Amino acid sequence: MKPKHNNEINDDIRKENEKFNKQWIADNKLIGGDTVSLDELDVSSEVKKDSVLFMVAWLKNIERLCEMFCSEFDYKSFSLLDVGCGSGISTFFFHQKYNFDRCDGFDFSANLIELANMNKKIINRNGVDTSSISFEIANAKQIKLQDKRYALFMFNPFGWETMSEFVSNNIEVLQKNNSVILYANDICVGNLLEYGRMVKRDDFFNLSVIAFGD
Repeated sequence: MKPKHNNEINDDIRKENEKFNKQWIADNKLIGGDTVSLDELDVSSEVKKDSVLFMVAWLKNIERLCEMFCSEFDYKSFSLLDVGCGSGISTFFFHQKYNFDRCDGFDFSANLIELANMNKKIINRNGVDTSSISFEIANAKQIKLQDKRYALFMFNPFGWETMSEFVSNNIEVLQKNNSVILYANDICVGNLLEYGRMVKRDDFFNLSVIAFGD
């Protein structure tokens, strides 16, 4: 499979998706929607070597992924984990629109997790039950997943060096519980298919649902 990255998508589509993001973030009064460079993040130079700047995923791509996902799986049997969640905007979008058992996130930046927790307070003040949402500071190379069924959302959080350690450290849990990755990028797709199988694919927006186990 030859990756086709989003920079090939025309400006009208790009503007439509960016407009949707801005409107949804504004409607929910959330903060932390701006792009943040690696130089601005409070993480070590070693961690930065295999990382990218922070930006919010196209929320419409989450809708597209979930349409692909729900044709095969039941939301409620999965815990959504937003890998590299940043300010938590994508996590809250999942929580608002889809019936996952939980919606949690982690990121290597304490500053971004602080924004995520501030957004959680904002969402709560808006009358939303946030008891099934949590955020933590964590390095993907070191994190150990709980023994449950995950839908892991990833929007280009890191390169293959980090991805391989994250998956290898947790492959037993992922396979045992028939977990999936909702992947909104193509950078590691070929390598991930050495561990799991492609269930659904959108070649235009380079979206993949990759399943582990049977």
